[in-house]
Amino acid sequence: MADTASYVTVEDLLAAREGESVHLECCRETVDRAVRFVHERYGRRRCAFYVSTDRGFDRETVRSYLKLFSRLAGGAVAPEDAMAHFGLAPAARAQVKTLTAEQRALLNFARMSLFEPEVVFCERPLADVTPATRGLVTAWMGQVADAGGALITAGEPLREALLMPGTAFYEEDGRLHEAKTAVGDDETPDVEFAGDEVRVFKVPARSDGATLLFDPREVDFVESVNRANFASVRGELYPVSMTLDELEAELERFGFFRCHRSYIVNVQKVAKVERFTRNSFNLTLADTHQTQIPLAKGRAEAMRERYGWR
Repeated sequence: MADTASYVTVEDLLAAREGESVHLECCRETVDRAVRFVHERYGRRRCAFYVSTDRGFDRETVRSYLKLFSRLAGGAVAPEDAMAHFGLAPAARAQVKTLTAEQRALLNFARMSLFEPEVVFCERPLADVTPATRGLVTAWMGQVADAGGALITAGEPLREALLMPGTAFYEEDGRLHEAKTAVGDDETPDVEFAGDEVRVFKVPARSDGATLLFDPREVDFVESVNRANFASVRGELYPVSMTLDELEAELERFGFFRCHRSYIVNVQKVAKVERFTRNSFNLTLADTHQTQIPLAKGRAEAMRERYGWR
């Protein structure tokens, strides 16, 4: 497999990937530099921005706020349509200052949709949305990507960045590194099963200086983040010292699947397989947070074949 890309600055990255969708796990300074660069580089295209300081106009109602921006956008998209798509119709008469954090986030996405943007910049797009409304946001972002638009997101955890259509990067040691997504044939270990032989395996994890041994059935997924591996058990992440290849070899017989270079998922915990855009997929787990795990394009067909899903 070819080496992944690495960039010294966010400006270098965005210039090299101009017109593409990119998603950044990065610090506050890098977010600010990214939004400035997008303003400058894409200034002549239809752009829409959503950053953490965008809170709307407190005295406006949801309807009047969106009517204002609909007029600014030229009126091609009706405010009522935007409210309906993002589930804001019941709050149409509510003042912006009374909205919850989730409703404010949805209002910002509705505002952006009015412009039918070619380029979208979002800071932590999934930060304030709950599982109940997350699909409204991802569906719209998928529409933008499928129409040929560029989605640029920044400041989110790598797991969220990997869910987005496009390429994810993480900031480490003063550089921005591309997060590998595919699992190459040479990286998939050969797993041999020993018939009726009893093989006991526990997932060893660390917590407060102690070693915890988890039954594989307790583990929802294992993820690799910034060269460290973690097992997710009942919503908590526990560091593990084994590599993902080692864990995959042990966990496959317990119903786990390497769905992404950085993720191994307990298939028994998967509630839904979704196509985000034409070329991106995710898995939604049946846990309290309805956690979403990226499913690499090259692994989607392998997963369907293995488990007989159609």
